[in-house]
Amino acid sequence: MLLRKIRLKNIRSYIEQELVFPDGVTLLSGDIGSGKSTILLAVDFALFGIRRGELSGSALLRNGANEGFVILNFSIDEKDVIIKRTLKKTVNGIVQNSGYITLNDITQELTPVELKQRILDIINYPPEMLTKKSLIYRYTVYTPQEEMKLILLGDKEYRIETLRRVFNIDRYKRIKENSKIVLNEVKQKKKEYLLLVSDLESKRLKIKEIELELIKVKDKIEINKKRLEASSSLIAIKKQVITDFEQNIAKLNEFRNELEIVNHSIKSKDELKLRILNQLNVLEKQVLDLSGSIKISGFEGLKEKIIQNEKFLDTLDKELREITNKRVETKSKKLNSEEIKSKITNLDFCPLCRQGVFQEHKHEVSKREDELIKKFESDLDIFYKKENDMVLKIKQLKEDLQNYRSQEKEYEISKVRFAELEAKKDIIKGLKKEQEDIELLVREILLKKTNLEDDIFKLKDIEINYKSAKNELDILLDEQKKLELGVALFNKDYDLLNKDIIQIRSEIEYKEKAKEKLDYYIKLQDWLDGFFVNLVDLIERKIMLKLHNDFNLLFQKWFSMLMDNDIIKVKLDEEFTPLIEQNSHDIEYENLSGGEKTACALAYRLALNHVINTIMSSVNTKDLIILDEPTDGFSSEQLDKIRGVLSELNMRQVIIVSHESKIESFVDNIIRIKKDGHVSSIS
Repeated sequence: MLLRKIRLKNIRSYIEQELVFPDGVTLLSGDIGSGKSTILLAVDFALFGIRRGELSGSALLRNGANEGFVILNFSIDEKDVIIKRTLKKTVNGIVQNSGYITLNDITQELTPVELKQRILDIINYPPEMLTKKSLIYRYTVYTPQEEMKLILLGDKEYRIETLRRVFNIDRYKRIKENSKIVLNEVKQKKKEYLLLVSDLESKRLKIKEIELELIKVKDKIEINKKRLEASSSLIAIKKQVITDFEQNIAKLNEFRNELEIVNHSIKSKDELKLRILNQLNVLEKQVLDLSGSIKISGFEGLKEKIIQNEKFLDTLDKELREITNKRVETKSKKLNSEEIKSKITNLDFCPLCRQGVFQEHKHEVSKREDELIKKFESDLDIFYKKENDMVLKIKQLKEDLQNYRSQEKEYEISKVRFAELEAKKDIIKGLKKEQEDIELLVREILLKKTNLEDDIFKLKDIEINYKSAKNELDILLDEQKKLELGVALFNKDYDLLNKDIIQIRSEIEYKEKAKEKLDYYIKLQDWLDGFFVNLVDLIERKIMLKLHNDFNLLFQKWFSMLMDNDIIKVKLDEEFTPLIEQNSHDIEYENLSGGEKTACALAYRLALNHVINTIMSSVNTKDLIILDEPTDGFSSEQLDKIRGVLSELNMRQVIIVSHESKIESFVDNIIRIKKDGHVSSIS
């Protein structure tokens, strides 16, 4: 992975800035606090977003700004990647909004979590880093000074666990811990299955006893079934007799129901005839009244008169408005002339040139305006007369129009009454026809009533015969129930015995499978206890020893390059803690000079970088390293050593953050950063 370009907006001390990263060794130069480390934090944010307890939005967004973003452009294996992440201030704090990623000119808008997932895929970091700290990036590409000191000076347990996670060796510890959990579960399962198979033989004996009892019950069931068949035949014959009776009774009930309906129908028809007669009397009186109140003649051409008068009224209204407008306009002109005459009479000096106004000029203007006023007054008299004439015409026309509309309304009412009269005549005609139909229907109903009464008389004894047959059937059914109960009880015993057999067979089958599993768990316990845990322990020790040896050699190599003397020597103990020896005496890290501490920390960092990149050879960040103030406290001679270190690193892109001017002499590129009035910029 090689960084190409980064753009910041409202990030810490930057308002808006774009920075291009060239290949080779690049120095970010500037005073302390000028904004160099902000560039590195922005790169970190663009790749992985904000993380609780590691990189917060409030630490990135510029004070006073509501929104900000970082756009990072980098390349991997000739693929061009652009990623944008955004920050926004809300009532709940500073949060990430969705951003986008562009890969080979294809852009996708994604959520912050989806962006991190895509970045992990692109740089080939393990997927579990999605929800965890990005330790690979932290200890290969960019490690802040304070975090490196925490590794060196912190608790040894914290250091060893951190390195285990970085090297991905903590999986062996997890395997052993999980193995213990599995072993406990295996032991528990073994106890459970031992308890399950303890009564296997007694179950096998029990099933043989139940099978003998089952044969005896089956014989009793067969005897009772034969008795039940004979009883069922007698009941079937008796039921057929009763069915015939029930069919005849059903017919009898139908005849009775029909007779009741017929009687009700006769009554309702009589009532209907009476209602129709009353309706006819009322309607005939209404027809007589309506015939004398309808007038539908003498209204010819009324609609055309109304339309013509309305059009004429619109024309007169329009002419009246035009005359009124002309009168108002003429009156305005008259007032204007009077105002001019008044002003010129009282005017002694010209308001523009301040010269005197002669009486001849005043007289001439007054005379001209008097003529105009006289003409306007004559015109106004004409307009007033025309207006009065027009108003009288409009008034008369409106009265005529109102009269025509009243006649039209009277005509419409007459039309409605005429339609109502015709409708009532149709109703009278229909009611008379209905009267005739009812008379015919009543005669048919009376005939049907006579026939129904004859049918009912023929079936008068059927109900007594039915009750007698029903009592005989009840006696037979009681006897059948007793037989069925006996068969049901024996069947129940048979089913219970059968269920017991099925249950016990299922238990035996289950216990036999449990015995197989018991044998499996015994073997699994022996394998876990005697082989697997020891094997994992051995693998972990061998890998840890190899890592320790490689790490130790690299640590000593980088330290000797930076110090170039035999007075101070370093090595790593079993917990990867730096041990420092000076003139054959052990000394503490805290007792070293500033430059010696920095050399020790830088050597540790470079060794860690090399080991991680060797173990995790598939990651795509091996070509890049960022060194944050790697020479803090270095002497002039130590600064010269950095040239050899950079050459030995042999990386395609190295970014150094430093305020040491001497480093400028052995880097390929220099980017100068300055800060003015709380705003950082590239100079």
